[in-house]
Amino acid sequence: MGLMSITYYFTQITFFYGIIFIIVKGKTVKIPSFLYLFILYSVYQTIWSFANGGFERRGLFQVLVNKDLAAIIFIIMIIYNTDFNEKFIKKSILIIKITVIIAALVSLIQVVDFSFMDSNSIWANGAVGNTLFGDLYLDRRGSIFGYINQNEIGLSYMPLLSVLIGVMLYKRYRFYYVFLLLGGISAVLCNARYVMIAFVLIILQVLIAQKIKIKGLLKFLILISISGLLLTQILLYLGYNFHDWYNTRLFAEGSIKETTRYKAIGTFLMFFPQHVLFGYGGPTEEMVAASNDVGSSQIHVGYLAHLTYFGIIGSFFLFGFWFLLAKKLYKTARLTNYWGSFFAFLIFLWANVALVYFSIFFYGIIFALVLDKYYQDMYLLKNVNSNFIKEGNQAYVKKNFKTPFGPL
Repeated sequence: MGLMSITYYFTQITFFYGIIFIIVKGKTVKIPSFLYLFILYSVYQTIWSFANGGFERRGLFQVLVNKDLAAIIFIIMIIYNTDFNEKFIKKSILIIKITVIIAALVSLIQVVDFSFMDSNSIWANGAVGNTLFGDLYLDRRGSIFGYINQNEIGLSYMPLLSVLIGVMLYKRYRFYYVFLLLGGISAVLCNARYVMIAFVLIILQVLIAQKIKIKGLLKFLILISISGLLLTQILLYLGYNFHDWYNTRLFAEGSIKETTRYKAIGTFLMFFPQHVLFGYGGPTEEMVAASNDVGSSQIHVGYLAHLTYFGIIGSFFLFGFWFLLAKKLYKTARLTNYWGSFFAFLIFLWANVALVYFSIFFYGIIFALVLDKYYQDMYLLKNVNSNFIKEGNQAYVKKNFKTPFGPL
C-alpha cells in the first residue's frame, strides 16, 4: 500500500473512535439537524456503489461501510457532542500561530530553492523553467504541506488561517495583521489562484468582524497597502518578477474562455442532460476523453462535476448539507461576532469552483467546526439564564428550553 497521508490514518481513527463514542455515549448523543442530509447522501452513494459494481470489486462490507463518508458523520457528531475547554483552544491556537510562521518562512525559502522539503515533487520535474528548482511561476509550492496533498494548503491551511484571524479579531488582538501578512506570503507563493482568492475572503472577514466604517476602512486600506508593499519588497529581493508572474501564472490563458474551468461548462452541458436526476455514478471514459480534449482530466468545476456524476437527487443531498452547515456557521458568527469558522467553510465552498473535492474531511475544516462549537457554547454560557437550570427541573429545561441554536 505504501506510505499514506496523515488524513488517511485520521480517517481510520475517526471511524473506529466514532463507533466507540456512540456506544459509550448511547442515547445522550444528539445528531445535528444539518447532518441528516449528509446521512441520506451516504445512503445514496452506497446505492450507486452497488450499481457500479462495487460489490463485485470490493465486497459487501467495503460497499456498506464507506469509511470516508462515515468519518465525516462521526467527526461532526463527536464535535457537536463535546464540550471543548479554554485550555485546549488556547493550545490549539498557539500551534496554529507557529504553523503560520513556519509556513511563511518555508514558502520564502522555496522561492530560492524549490527542492527545500521536497515540496510537491511531482510538479518539480524540471521540464520547464529552471531545471534545478522547477518553474518559479508555474509550479505549485505547498510550503510545509507538500508531503500531504497538493491542495492541503488551500483546503486545510487557509481555513486554519481564517480560524486564527477570526479568534484574534474576536479577542480584539491588535497585531492580527502580522499573521494575516504571513498567511498572505504562503497564499501568493503557492501559485494556486484559488488559494489567493481564499486569502481575499479572509481579508473580507476582517471588514465584517470589525464592522469597519468609512474612517476605519481608510485605516485598513492603508495598513493593507503597507503590508502589501512590504511583501512585494521581500519577493523582489528574492528575485520575484511580478510582470512574469502576472503573465505566466495569474492570467496565463489570456482569456477566461481559455481556462479549463470555463471549458468544463461545455463538457457539463454535453453529459448532464442525458442523466439529469441520478447522474452517471461517477466519471465515465467518455467524460474523461471529452475533458482531455479541452486540456483537463475531469469536469474541472466541483459543482458541475457532482451534478454530472450524481444528478440532481444526489447533489440536492450534498449541496443541501453544505448549505445547512454554512447556515449554522453563519448563525454562530452573527450571534458571537466570531467569523473565523464561517469564512473557513466559505473557502471550501469557493474551492469547489476551481477543484473537484466533495469531502470536507480536511483538518482545517474540522478545526473550524471545533471553534464553532466552542463559541456556540460560550455564547450560551453567557446568555442562557442559569437560574432556569436548577436541581429538580433540569431535565424539563433541557427538553423544552429553546436557544438560537435549538433546544438546550
